[in-house]
Amino acid sequence: MSPNSKTAKGLSSWDLLWVDPELPGENQLRSFLLEDVPPTEVLITGGCGGLEPNFPCALALYANEILDPRLGPHLPQPTRALSLKAVQKALGSEVRAGKFLTTEVPCVTPSHKQESGHGYGAIAVDQDSAVLCRPCIELELGHAVVRFVLDPMEVDLSPKAPGRDAALFQGARECEMGIYSLISRL
Repeated sequence: MSPNSKTAKGLSSWDLLWVDPELPGENQLRSFLLEDVPPTEVLITGGCGGLEPNFPCALALYANEILDPRLGPHLPQPTRALSLKAVQKALGSEVRAGKFLTTEVPCVTPSHKQESGHGYGAIAVDQDSAVLCRPCIELELGHAVVRFVLDPMEVDLSPKAPGRDAALFQGARECEMGIYSLISRL
């Protein structure tokens, strides 16, 4: 997503691009960024798994660093409009900052989330932040990653976990509201 038009606040000033997870999303974003009038900055957002105890659903998390176990660390290059301070001001609530982990395998059980968090020093896990940062780096675009906790560390989203579907639906709904709140106020 990118704020192409700075004249108006809110959703009308953003180009929204919904991408598929993992590698298809990287190619979709790269194609979008190579269009005739490319954006000057990109906000990568969505849901994530919380890797710290007591991170509530829908808590905003800001990536200072993104670790891709295959490709190593990446430090996002936020513009002033997408800085941690700007995100905190836009949301008017707590935003935690730290390292994100991008994995190919979903982290869905509390024990897997806890191991990943401690093993990598990460506060969040997702499957595409590092992948979506690559085209931004290649094209030298300012970019930031802000994710909202879809599933706290204590929540089990494994396929046969009791209440999984309800937890997933509720988490997705709360993340969606966080995303729209953020982009409507930046």
